[in-house]
Amino acid sequence: MLRDSLDYIHAHPEIYFTQEAKKGGYVCPVCGNGSGENGTGIKLIKGQSFRYKCFKCDTSGDVINFYATEHHIDNREAILQVCALYGLEVPTKKFKKITHAYKRISSNAESVKNQAETEILSNDIIIAASHLRETDYFAKRGISYETAERYNCGYIEKWTHPQKRDEKKTFPSPRVIIPTSSESYVARSTDDNKVPKMKAGTTSIFNIDILKSSQQHVVVVEGEFDALSIIEAGNDAIALGSTSNVDKLIDWLREKNIRPHLPLVLSLDADEAGKKATDKLANALRNMRIQFYSVNLIIEGCKDQNESLVKFCDSFLQIIADIPNKVNQLQQQARFKLTDFAKIDKWEKNIHIGRKAISTGWDSLDKALDGGLYEGLYVIPGTPGTGKTAFALQMAFQIAQQQQDILYISMEMGEEEIYERHISRISYQLFWNDEKSRYKAKTVHSMIQEGKTVAQAREVFKKVAPYLRTECSVGTVDADDIRRIVEIYEYELNSLPVVFIDYLQILKAHDAHMTDKQAVDYNVLRLKQLSRDFKIPVVILSSMNRMSYSDVISMAALKESGAIEYTADVCLGLQHANMEQIKTGTSAGKAEKTIRKMKGKSERNMEIIVLKNRNGKIGEELSFSYYAMFHHFSDSEKYLTNNNKIFINANIHDDKIKVL
Repeated sequence: MLRDSLDYIHAHPEIYFTQEAKKGGYVCPVCGNGSGENGTGIKLIKGQSFRYKCFKCDTSGDVINFYATEHHIDNREAILQVCALYGLEVPTKKFKKITHAYKRISSNAESVKNQAETEILSNDIIIAASHLRETDYFAKRGISYETAERYNCGYIEKWTHPQKRDEKKTFPSPRVIIPTSSESYVARSTDDNKVPKMKAGTTSIFNIDILKSSQQHVVVVEGEFDALSIIEAGNDAIALGSTSNVDKLIDWLREKNIRPHLPLVLSLDADEAGKKATDKLANALRNMRIQFYSVNLIIEGCKDQNESLVKFCDSFLQIIADIPNKVNQLQQQARFKLTDFAKIDKWEKNIHIGRKAISTGWDSLDKALDGGLYEGLYVIPGTPGTGKTAFALQMAFQIAQQQQDILYISMEMGEEEIYERHISRISYQLFWNDEKSRYKAKTVHSMIQEGKTVAQAREVFKKVAPYLRTECSVGTVDADDIRRIVEIYEYELNSLPVVFIDYLQILKAHDAHMTDKQAVDYNVLRLKQLSRDFKIPVVILSSMNRMSYSDVISMAALKESGAIEYTADVCLGLQHANMEQIKTGTSAGKAEKTIRKMKGKSERNMEIIVLKNRNGKIGEELSFSYYAMFHHFSDSEKYLTNNNKIFINANIHDDKIKVL
């Protein structure tokens, strides 16, 4: 059964091998020979119907042998896998077990054979070196005798492969010998058109030991003559011999733990096999933290470095001499790309174009914030009854009046309640400068009485509404949900909103198993990232610890304050005015009683304390008046008297209400 399977595999090589259209052979699965423009592919060995040879990587044998070499497995395992690949029944018969005694005999015989072959290879190198000057082949390839002698290169007029010298029929040919170690070499015909180069001995990388001692940028190329060309031009180089030897170089570097003195220069051929080998070597070098740069050292119109030397000697010499400058240039490019230098233009654009302050609508607050809101995380803490929501809703509306989009996330109130608060505040703003007409303003509860004031306020709101979006949800929205809404804004409207969140502590926990502090920390960090990624202001309202209700507001008083304290860009504490005086010299009970009386007033004196300002002054105290019945904040008496003319009865200037 196994014999039948093998016969079928040999009769159908095209199932495993890839056909190479131009030359009629197959692509070598080991080194890729045949896939390139000039690749010859693997060919049938003369006189044998199913055995092939690749003259580029020197792999030979049948389909099983090539599969085993490609996948680095033995022939037994290769038979099993190829049978499965061909859809044949996988053989279950065990292979004959080799006894230890036979192994020893085989091992000893193999050792004697290898020693004899090693001596032959060493003798070939010595003999060839003594006949170097009997050929002008190196000179034709642009390589001086001095360079060739330095690397023990030589010439044998009638050379045959060491493994075939005992055969009756041999076909000697003139060859130049390029040693790749003391026991291996490459034999290249001096008549390139007749026979390809052949390798003798275990495949080794030409001049690999130079990586231990070189003080130059060692160049990695494919062909030995390419390496000799670079050496001739005055720089160190090694040659893989074939792209399939990339693994040998990687393994050698790991085994020897070699770290070259200067970055390596990769300059393999530009064909498909060369590109794959370059990528593989580059990935391995990165993993080993060995610095390298890919540099093209082939002159346009030439196939490799050696042809560049022969055809354009002066230009090639200049290219090689310029390697240190080229590497330095690439290092500088990498430095410019990976460091802050690459971001300067972007930063400048943001500074001069993108980073425009968004006015809050209150002059005193804008001044304290150096113009208004910028990208970043703004936190507004306050105790119950200080008007946090009213303050945030009014600021959002005032920003929307500037035709700037607003996303208001409310975790406590419904959309209609928020709408009623807007209408109530607008109705008060329309008439509050005229004491005789103030009675026309509507509270939320008196709004049921439809009238001219409500209609006028509604018209004002309609002008601003296209820039307002209110989302009301209790405990079902977290920071990631808010990010998705912002992404929709960017996609659908090509615009980004200022985000308001009312309030932080009742945002949904990202994970149900989080503690309250973990949930707050996660949402704060994600909202900070939102502000940075989209370059928008994110305004968060925050509650405070109960123990701080009758105390002067501070960062420490924020509920679950760890992440807020360190992450916020700006923190604006909202409290009743004169809290310092109320607390000083009174008991906690008296302070609480005083605060309750202040909360009972229809007009309350409030203040904003700048607790944190990453890019500005801190400690400023801003005075505000809070008209709780109508959810309205006014920031200064001076501004009120200078702008009375804007509010005369129900006149609305330019469809906008200037908020005082």
